[in-house]
Amino acid sequence: MISDMTERPFVKGIHCSAHRFELAYKDGTKDIPIHKKCELLLLNLYLFYKYSSLNRANLKIAFDSIGKKMLVPTRVGGTRWLPHTERALKHVITGYDGIVLHLEQMQQNPSKESSAKARNFLKLLKDKSVILWLHFMMDVVKSLGAVSMKIQDQQSTIADIYSELDSAKAILNKFKRSACNSNLFT
Repeated sequence: MISDMTERPFVKGIHCSAHRFELAYKDGTKDIPIHKKCELLLLNLYLFYKYSSLNRANLKIAFDSIGKKMLVPTRVGGTRWLPHTERALKHVITGYDGIVLHLEQMQQNPSKESSAKARNFLKLLKDKSVILWLHFMMDVVKSLGAVSMKIQDQQSTIADIYSELDSAKAILNKFKRSACNSNLFT
C-alpha cells in the first residue's frame, strides 16, 4: 500500500488541518494582553472548582439560591481547543450570576486562602473589559469552533469546509468593523 502512495506524485499529504487551524488561533491571540488575562481567569476558575469539593458544593448552593442550574467552570484546553474554549466560556458567561454570588459569599470569611483567590476572581469578573472580552471571545470562538469541527468531520467535503471558512471570515470581518467603529476595546 505504501508503494502505491509513492507512485502517485499528484497526491499531496496534509498534516492535521484542524490542529493547524487551532494553532493559528492560538498564535493570533498570544500577544493580546486581555486575551491572556481572560484565558488565565478561565483556567484558574476551572482549577478552583475542580480541586475543591467544598467550593463545588457551595457553588451549587449559590446556583440553587438564584434558581438556576449549576454550571461548573470547565477546562479551556484539550484535544479540541476551540470547542473546549467555547464550552468554558459558555459555562462562565451563562453561570456568571451563580459564580459571582459564590465568590461574594466567600468574602465573608477573609482569613481563608481561598478567600483571597475568590477576591481576585471577583475583581476580574466584575471588570468591564474582561466581561466584554469574554463575550467577544465567545462569538469568535463559536465561529472558529464550527470551522474546526467541520475540518474534523470525516464526511465533510472541501466545499463544506470552504463554505464554513467563508462564513467564519464574514462573521469575523463584521466583528472587526463593529469593534473598530465603536472603539469597544480601546
